[in-house]
Amino acid sequence: MEKQSTLSTNIDSELKKALAAFCKKRGLKIQSVVENAIREQLEDEIDLASYNERKNDEEIALASILKKLKK
Repeated sequence: MEKQSTLSTNIDSELKKALAAFCKKRGLKIQSVVENAIREQLEDEIDLASYNERKNDEEIALASILKKLKK
């Protein structure tokens, strides 16, 4: 089992109401939705960093790669 930690934060009251309604309608726990949102945001940041590192790399045509693989 993963170790749990408490995270306290303040959010807009209307946003919290919308989140609670969303979770209730779908049978989800607020904790799970928040954890998933944070995880997805972190993964997006990692993906964006990877893209930015490689965006100026030389492009290699698929045909060229396939030709090299046949050798």
